[in-house]
Amino acid sequence: MQEPITESVNVDEEQNIVASNSVYGFLRMGSKFFVSFLLSILLVRFLGPTNYGVYTVAVLYWGFASTFSSLGLGSTIMYGVARYRAKDRKGLINWVISHYFIVLMVSSSVASVALFAVSGPLAVIYRTPSLAEYIRILAIGVIFYSINDNFTTAVFTGSQKLKYGFITGVIYDVLRIVQLVVVYIGFGLLGAIAMYDVTYLVIATIGLFFVYRIFRLNSAKDRPEAAELSHLKHYSAFSYTGSLISTLYGPVITLFLGAVAANMSDVSFYRVGLIMVGMLGMPANIIGSAFFSSITKFFEKRDLVNFYMLEKRLLKYSVLITIPFVVASLISIRQLISYLYRSSFLSVQTPFVILIVPVILTAIFGPLTQILSATGKQKYWMYSVVAGAVVGLVSTLVLVPRFSAVGAAEAYTLVSITMLVLNLAFLNRLRIISFSKSIPYLDLAKGFVSAALMGIFLYYALAFVATLSLLPWILILSLFVYFGLLYATRTITRHDMSFFVKLLRADKFIRAFYKR
Repeated sequence: MQEPITESVNVDEEQNIVASNSVYGFLRMGSKFFVSFLLSILLVRFLGPTNYGVYTVAVLYWGFASTFSSLGLGSTIMYGVARYRAKDRKGLINWVISHYFIVLMVSSSVASVALFAVSGPLAVIYRTPSLAEYIRILAIGVIFYSINDNFTTAVFTGSQKLKYGFITGVIYDVLRIVQLVVVYIGFGLLGAIAMYDVTYLVIATIGLFFVYRIFRLNSAKDRPEAAELSHLKHYSAFSYTGSLISTLYGPVITLFLGAVAANMSDVSFYRVGLIMVGMLGMPANIIGSAFFSSITKFFEKRDLVNFYMLEKRLLKYSVLITIPFVVASLISIRQLISYLYRSSFLSVQTPFVILIVPVILTAIFGPLTQILSATGKQKYWMYSVVAGAVVGLVSTLVLVPRFSAVGAAEAYTLVSITMLVLNLAFLNRLRIISFSKSIPYLDLAKGFVSAALMGIFLYYALAFVATLSLLPWILILSLFVYFGLLYATRTITRHDMSFFVKLLRADKFIRAFYKR
């Protein structure tokens, strides 16, 4: 086993890199937030509840095929690039990128053919003959999807080049808007499905160009030593096993709901709820991705002081940004659904409230559990996924037939809690985190109190202002109240303000101002 690299890392410089990457993540979040809501609103209106349910089922089986084709390569590429960047082994980085790209192309081609072959039987199960045609169209795009989600995105994250992920993400969002136009002008569900292939073909091509630009792949490649190669293989195997098993509590819940529910509209209600809570959980995911490579770097160099400091900052930023959105959504849920989806979709309310529980828990503890992957302990993450799959299968079979969309939300919540608890237990057992050094208890307490006071303000503001069109402005004003309270209670320090200034790239403007 190689000795750990002990040379020091400039923490301030690393913080600047994280800030630089986070700004692209938040810009991407804004773009994705807008487009996802726009799609979920307009697609449902254009397609109707039944067709939107069929659309959801077809896309989920496409996701199944992509998961089977991934072989755990996305996580392995991200980890391998981050690991060898920390060791300054450019030849090994090139080997990881070129080797796993070839493997991914072979596996995704096989998955594409398999999905095409099973399209007919799936249409019979869901009593929808047209479903076979939609799945066959999507089967063509499995390869393009794999390139984007399992290769280029992983390379961008591992190399801390999230600006390229931002660019491809925005292009993706623009093409999804084109998808809406295609549906609107009369191509309907068929046009919406076909645009998936076009979209991923375009962004996969652009993503590959950026990968080539980052790493000149014609340079010499160093094959990893036997121990290193074995480590990567184990990491990939654990990632792949976990990814496969995770399908048993994610897509399966929705697909089982579609098979047993009275009609496809129940699938629509559950999926819209998932989209809404997904937007709330996005800040924590973005911040975690921005910190991933830095955490790996400090762990590889055994710089535990800065490792724990980075964990604390990661957790603090994740919670403080997520909690106000959660509180605001809970208080304004009826108005929010009516504003976005009209009153005919108020049935989304109960699944959404249930699904928001794992969002809160993930915002608090999720960044810590991500450290399992960042430090190479992927097999323990796999163990928690296995336990989550067992809970997911049992709860799906028991709850979904009886409670439909609400039961699906309950099953998903039980799975998320199970995995989170086990991940924290493994982190504690492996002594990767220190609960005394990794959790900023006082800052989190101030954040929750500030969010509660913001909630009181929002509650009375909604009571006095009943005009639905003013809802966005009331929510924005509430967020200003929240961040004002954080500043007043010194929950946000000068160091944090410096981070957010760099996050918004405002430091360049400030330096120019002082020069003048």
